[in-house]
Amino acid sequence: MKRVSILALAVLATVLLVHGHTSDKNARDAKVVQELRNLIHTWDKAYTTGDVATIERLLADEFSFVGGANKTQYLASFKSRAPDSAVESAISTDVKVQVYGQTAIVTGLDTITARTKGATRKTEWLYMDVWVRRSGRWQCVKTCTNLVNPK
Repeated sequence: MKRVSILALAVLATVLLVHGHTSDKNARDAKVVQELRNLIHTWDKAYTTGDVATIERLLADEFSFVGGANKTQYLASFKSRAPDSAVESAISTDVKVQVYGQTAIVTGLDTITARTKGATRKTEWLYMDVWVRRSGRWQCVKTCTNLVNPK
């Protein structure tokens, strides 16, 4: 009977240890997911206001669009915006985050409303970003976008 009790206690301790570890990991992952969602929101806001300094901090030096602009070219596009054009809003929805240690994949739909020469245009972009955590902060290293609904 004593062996059964010891075995039962060992099994119970193992289950509690595994559950505790899983709960801690889930809590850490939830915190990372929220942090990355906040960074996406920050990027959208900076895109709207043309805040190049904020976007520069969010992007790693090696950042680039798949098949497109690198970090330098992307940042330059903000400085070359026509004076009669403005981004009225950039709103990411359906944001999903998958965390793989120090790397994360973020997907979502970004709806951008812009005005050029008095005409308003709304576009929807599906995106997938690759984020890497370095020196305690997340930075985007790669993004892939696809225009899904020009209006």
